[in-house]
Parts: sequence; structure tokens; C-alpha cells
Amino acid sequence: MSALYQWLSHSVLGAVPAGGDTYSHKVLAWRLVKRGDGEVEEKVPLVISFQLGLLHATWLGQQLARTSLLRWYLRWTSVNLGIKYDSPDSREFIPRFIQEYGVDISEIEGSLNDYRSLNEFFARRLRPEARPIHSPGDARRAVQPADARLHVFESAREATHIWIKGEGFTVGKLVGPTLAKRLDLEGCSLVISRLAPQDYHRFHSPVTGTLRSFQGAGSELYSVKPVAVRSSIDVFGENKRLVVEIDSPAFGTVVYVIIAAVQVGSITMTTKEGQAVSKGQELGYFSYGGSTVITVFQRGAIEFDVDLRAHSKVATEVVVQMGDSLGVAAQK
Repeated sequence: MSALYQWLSHSVLGAVPAGGDTYSHKVLAWRLVKRGDGEVEEKVPLVISFQLGLLHATWLGQQLARTSLLRWYLRWTSVNLGIKYDSPDSREFIPRFIQEYGVDISEIEGSLNDYRSLNEFFARRLRPEARPIHSPGDARRAVQPADARLHVFESAREATHIWIKGEGFTVGKLVGPTLAKRLDLEGCSLVISRLAPQDYHRFHSPVTGTLRSFQGAGSELYSVKPVAVRSSIDVFGENKRLVVEIDSPAFGTVVYVIIAAVQVGSITMTTKEGQAVSKGQELGYFSYGGSTVITVFQRGAIEFDVDLRAHSKVATEVVVQMGDSLGVAAQK
């Protein structure tokens, strides 16, 4: 069994043992790069790593993941977990969550006593100074919309070559064929922001502009961890998501895709259609679990920061914070 753990975790998942030399530990870790601060690890419980490996990194698991029963089960468990963590009884999990995930409580807005459930703490707001916005007065500078593990790609073709392996994934499927045709998203640029459970789970606008349209799509709740994204299952094109259009004077129309995942069936918007927003302004939040936001820029609209491009070209996720610089509007 230890040999199977080692093969799935190291060769297939890209994970390494956290805190020791053997695979008998309770957690594994993905190696990431923290922007400006060198290599870091994202620790994941061993059981979850093993389950994801079996489901997404083996042929049999991928066939099982496509069955109606398994897809129903993922939705059912997510709904029930949401009910459990909305309950006042779930407050008792908050201290353990803080300890296990190393949450910096000095950043939170208010007091721990203000949170009536684990989900309320999970969707916590932070003090404004905890997430400064890069160049706040410069509308031509886009910012990272969430605390996340980041990839940037200059085209969907590059994204599928390096990172996204789901069969049938296209930008048209992600945002909807009508919208993709209207905006001519052939050759568009993609920003993939993957939120882990320990992250701040409110998402913000990457640009200054006006919210024009909210359209729901998808129904599945697959994991969005790397092993799932790099499997043959098109998790981005099948998962439950909300597609938001942002009209930006500097970047044109930016499509902002908010994607739910297993244990994260709930997307709550704190903004509405027709609302003007500044870059870095809160748009909404996820409830418990991990999730992803994909920002789609029209072809040639943005020049990504050089360090982000370099890491993405070698399939390395970069740990970033909401408000960090993402790139600048291309000269027209």
C-alpha cells in the first residue's frame, strides 16, 4: 500500500511528503512558489490526496467520476456539508480550522466571537489594510481578484498545452458559446486563480468597470485541485459557475467566471448587475471548501507581469494575494 501511496502522490499528483521522509505522514504537500518569497508547500490531508488520485489519476476512477451516481454524490455531500457548517454548532470547528490551516487571525475584520458558524468564519472579511490594492489610482493596472494559487496564459491553446487537460474544454464552453462569439474570444488570455480551503474566500474585481451580466452555468461539483484539472474530466466546463461580464474602459469586456467545487456549492454575490466597481472591490464570496475564479481577457487586452508568465510556462502555481499586480492594459 505504501508503494501505491508513493506512486499516486509523487508521480501522479506531484505531491511530496510534508515533514518527513516516508509516506506514512497524515499530510502531503504540493510544491508552489510564493510570489517574491521562494518555494512553499500546500499541505493536503493524505486521505484526500489518495482519494483524488484514485478518482482523477486512474482510468477506472475517471470512468467512475463520470457516472450519474458519483456526480450526484458529490453534489449531495456538498449540500449537506453546507448545512452542517451553517449550523451554530459548527462554531466549535473554528479553532481547529485556524490551527490546521494556519489562518492569520490578525488580518480578520472584527473579533472571532462575531462568527456564529464555521461558514461565517470561512467567508470572513479582512481588514482593508491586510490586502492593499496595487496602484489603486491606475485603472490600466489589473490586480489579482483573490487570494489564490495562480496561473496566467496568453491563450487558451497555451493553457490546454501546459495545464488544463480536461477533454472538451474550450473558452466557448466555459463562458457560453453565444458570449464567446459576441466577444470574439478566440485567442483570449486566461487567469486561473485556485483558492484552497485556508485562503481568504471573498473574490474581488480585477479591473475598474461596470458589471453588465450574470449568467449561471454548469451543475457538477468536481474538485478543482491540480490532479482534477489535469485529468481528462473538464472540471471547469462542467462545474457549477457564474459568468459575469465587466465592461472596462481600459481592458474592454472582461469575463469573470466564478467556479464552485466539491464542498463549495454556494456562490454568493454582494454586488448586482449594472453596478460600477473599482479594481479590488469585493464582488462576492464562496462558502466552505476550495474553488476557482477564471478571468478572461480579450485577445491583446493585457500584458501579464513577467514573473507570473515565467512560472506559468513551467506549470508552477504562484501563491498570490488579492490586490497584487496582475498586468497592465496593452497599448492600443
